[in-house]
Amino acid sequence: MRPPHLFFSLVAYILVMASPLNAQVQEGRELVMLDAKKLVHDIAVNATVATTITFPERITLLTGFGLVTDPNAAVQMAVSKVALIHYENVADDTLVVRLVKTGDPCHVTIRTSRHIHLLRFVPSLEANLAVIVPPPLEKDAAMPTTPAAVVKNRIRYDSQELVGMLSKVKSRKALQTLNPGLFTGWQERNGLDMATTNRQVTTTIYEIHRNPDKDLMAFRCWLTNAGTETYEFEPTAVKVRVGERSYDAQLVDCSGTVSPGQQVPLDLILQGGPGGGREGLSINQDFRIELPEPGRTQISSALFGDATVDGSK
Repeated sequence: MRPPHLFFSLVAYILVMASPLNAQVQEGRELVMLDAKKLVHDIAVNATVATTITFPERITLLTGFGLVTDPNAAVQMAVSKVALIHYENVADDTLVVRLVKTGDPCHVTIRTSRHIHLLRFVPSLEANLAVIVPPPLEKDAAMPTTPAAVVKNRIRYDSQELVGMLSKVKSRKALQTLNPGLFTGWQERNGLDMATTNRQVTTTIYEIHRNPDKDLMAFRCWLTNAGTETYEFEPTAVKVRVGERSYDAQLVDCSGTVSPGQQVPLDLILQGGPGGGREGLSINQDFRIELPEPGRTQISSALFGDATVDGSK
């Protein structure tokens, strides 16, 4: 007859073998990819499963209260309320962790070659078996696109539309009274004094208009020549400076000639950016007008002379 203790040992062995492995591992989340949008990531750990964590780059620094390289250190840190996690850097980009003593979640900061990752090891009956850490999302990170999307995002320049927009800006006070809907969504700054002086010629921006829908800005300015010589320039070479960047104007309305002691109007339109796409400049920026070197080409003088689109103010 089989001894009773042998029978009970066999039953215990069968029960253990019948216990599903996923009782120790989160079902359906054995292998997880962390959400790059989150700043702090929770990773479930326990004492019976070794959790492997793979990073996108080489790990250069790992810190966190509760991390131990010697499992026996748990005896010395038994008074700690924070869970103790045994870790090992098994590869340049891979970390293996296991729970040594349960407690409050263990917060960890990990620095890789180019990023910082914030993790929180949470004691759990069911652990994550393997975790993949993606690079964190950055505000200005490059995103995949298509040629069709690039073309769609480009500004479609239309000379007639630009001239029409400038005329609309000049007549805004009258037009807005008659039909306020014409300027729905527009922004405006008045009473400005953004002045730049070059060769005794001062350019002063006194009014800015912006149409966000068209990514278009109109600048109304005065040119004042305080020198003793006539300043003649190429209107199409006028630029708008914002901080450290200069933008070519799409339309400039000016005679291109300022006699000594004279003040003449300068109006221009800026639309989009150098690459042909939307630039989205704020109307509240500190703008400056950059005038070109003196002199005009013969072709420009013959075509435009001293004519303007509309010199009225």
